[in-house]
Amino acid sequence: MSQVPSNAGSWNTLNVKLSQPILDTLMSLGFTEMTPVQSATIPLFMQNKDVVVEAVTGSGKTLAFVVPILEKLICRKVPFQKNEIGALIITPTRELAQQISSVFSIFLKNTSIPLKHSLFIGGGGSSAIKEDLTSFLEAGPDIIIGTPGRLEDLLVGRNGVKSPINTKELEVLVLDEADRLLDMGFMQSLTKIIAHLPRQRRTGLFSATMTDALSEIVRAGLRNPVRIVVKVEDLISKDEQRTPSTLQISYIVCEPHQKLSQLLRLLKAETLAKKFIIYFSTCACVDYFYKIFAKLPQFKQFSVYSLHGQMDPKRRSATYNSFASLPPTSPALLLCTDVAARGLDVPDVDFVIQMDAPQDPKVFSHRCGRTARAGKDGKAVLFIGKGREEVYIGVHYFYCSIATENNESNNDKLITIDFLKIRKIPIQQQSYFLADGKPYVIQDETVKGDDDKNIDDSEMIPKQDDDNEMFLNQIRDLVLTDRDYHEKGIKAFVSYIRSYSKHDASYIFRLKDLDFGKVAKGYGLLRMPKMPELKDRKIEFEEIKINMDEYKFLDKAREKKRLKKLAESREKTITTGTNDGKRNRKNNMPWSEKQMAKERKIKRKLKKERKREYLKKQKMDEVKSGNNNSSGQIDNSEDDELEMEAEWEELQREERLAKKVRRGQMNEDEFEKEVGNMSEIN
Repeated sequence: MSQVPSNAGSWNTLNVKLSQPILDTLMSLGFTEMTPVQSATIPLFMQNKDVVVEAVTGSGKTLAFVVPILEKLICRKVPFQKNEIGALIITPTRELAQQISSVFSIFLKNTSIPLKHSLFIGGGGSSAIKEDLTSFLEAGPDIIIGTPGRLEDLLVGRNGVKSPINTKELEVLVLDEADRLLDMGFMQSLTKIIAHLPRQRRTGLFSATMTDALSEIVRAGLRNPVRIVVKVEDLISKDEQRTPSTLQISYIVCEPHQKLSQLLRLLKAETLAKKFIIYFSTCACVDYFYKIFAKLPQFKQFSVYSLHGQMDPKRRSATYNSFASLPPTSPALLLCTDVAARGLDVPDVDFVIQMDAPQDPKVFSHRCGRTARAGKDGKAVLFIGKGREEVYIGVHYFYCSIATENNESNNDKLITIDFLKIRKIPIQQQSYFLADGKPYVIQDETVKGDDDKNIDDSEMIPKQDDDNEMFLNQIRDLVLTDRDYHEKGIKAFVSYIRSYSKHDASYIFRLKDLDFGKVAKGYGLLRMPKMPELKDRKIEFEEIKINMDEYKFLDKAREKKRLKKLAESREKTITTGTNDGKRNRKNNMPWSEKQMAKERKIKRKLKKERKREYLKKQKMDEVKSGNNNSSGQIDNSEDDELEMEAEWEELQREERLAKKVRRGQMNEDEFEKEVGNMSEIN
């Protein structure tokens, strides 16, 4: 393991000399000194060493591979042919690929550097691949940056078509955010790409965290790599941490329905901060709250942007570029999912706000790392639910009895679970914000015990917050103005519940402990949706009575379509006494009916299995009867045989009905009703 100096020094202190065009560009960018990761990585990479670099977010990893790639290719004596490449950089996301490409563009503006680069990212289908190949052949780039799927198509080929790109002269391969590449399921693409590259190359893996899966790639694709670990140490405690020293991380304890008002009050309190990134757990949540924030007058001073993985690629790129290009003094909010949590270097981000803890605990530090980059100061805050969720940040929460030698369990001991501390992430509590922006202070000092360990959890939040109630009612009033808000809100709520149920730290984020009513209230829902997770749960939630038939879309085209569909449904009901079509019958079926139908299908499957057993047993009985082997006979009562025969007849009937469906003499709904898999819906 390479030891990295704490004082990196200027670029001239490197034991390998950089070319003048590179130095000139670095000076023009204001990078007069190296970061530790750059001073450790660049010499090794230029001296033909494979490297595995693990460093905190914002530590300058991009320049740590951009500079040696350019130096190695500049020093090459034989120029590349038009279909040959010298360096390949693979990234997990489009945004990160674009960012790296922009860094290369800055250096290659210098005409003294005789190199070209191209960016290839996914999307667009087979026609886009052909366009990329044409672009490559016309431009003849020496350096390629892209995402795994698109690079696999370009380099390895697709549908048996051989790629025209020649990789035999490739000198450098870089996997940026390598652990994220594996987390996103790109292992197969990476394996194919690496197998297509020459073994005589330099390889660099760059990441903020090291995983077991990453170690597999290291063993498979690198030769005697040097591992470089850049650590950050607390000056007072001397504890190691995985976040920059200039980053201040805190958390606010609140109820689910208080998160939005806490967000608003935090934005008002942070008068110096201008650019905020706000993380939500799902794409549907981003879409919904983006629409809400854009209309609420409390957010009118901010430019609001949204970014998530299900957006159209062009829109994603446009959003990212627009937010990144904003001046530092322009107040702006970027609402996003974890698609913007890794590797992105958005300039001048002052504050990161996490509305929900990420499913994957490793992502927490990456989210926070979007601020406090390149030595700048930054802040990050997490909204955490009151109660068990506080274990996530290391709250004194559990008590257990410690047995003595006499097996007496009368000694209580406080158990502390420091979930984030184990991951070397320092975090401090921030007080609940009141309506006037001041922090909430516990008034009754008698609730405090030794070391403040016996503070009642409920005392950390005011019992009454009228301003929060008014704010939530304002959101509900907004939702009532357009049916689209309602539909987006329901979708966001359902997606949040599903996301919560799949949390990696499921022993902390337990669905049974989540207050569904307060979550729905915080989303401004008018009524609770129907979903399996809500079955048999007592939920306190005050619904708003509304005639859904008269609840309109503001969009005229959507409203016209809704009214047409509603009229058709009513006419169908009047004329036939049934609902309008197969899709509605299935979708409108209550959850309990769907569950019963599922159980009936399971019974059908069991009947078929029993039929096979029955036939098998009959054959065995015939054989054994012929051998007159009474000791091997299986006792079979007359009632069982009758039951088996009845089930057999029922299965034969189902088979006949299935043939009618195949011949078009019966539709699937009629078949399901005949065999008892679907209830009639009047």
